[in-house]
Amino acid sequence: MRNQRYILIGFLGTAAFLGFAVRGLAVPLLARLEVVDPQIGFISGTGLLGLAVGVITFLVMNRHPVVYSFTDESITELRKVVWPGKDETIRSTTVVIVTTLFIALTLAMYDFVWARVTSTFLFTDG
Repeated sequence: MRNQRYILIGFLGTAAFLGFAVRGLAVPLLARLEVVDPQIGFISGTGLLGLAVGVITFLVMNRHPVVYSFTDESITELRKVVWPGKDETIRSTTVVIVTTLFIALTLAMYDFVWARVTSTFLFTDG
């Protein structure tokens, strides 16, 4: 159970993300329906909804044995990964940047030529 700390951090992060997403979706929905977001003490109704969804998500994920064991096995497998060194990372990054620039310049050239051809044939008098 040495992965328990990481599992709980992952569950908390997922629950917080889901809670913020629900609140973020509820606010414009209420605005669209022209409903005022109710204040319940010091927290808004959408904030309370997001908090409730986050807490419920955390509890369900933490209590569900399949989710817990899957996360534990995933973390155990990630410990076995051999990450690339600094030199390999720099080489791979350079290849990606050069390839992206080459493709971008090629597409820009095609776009420039196509714009000239279409303007010559479509927008000329005669």
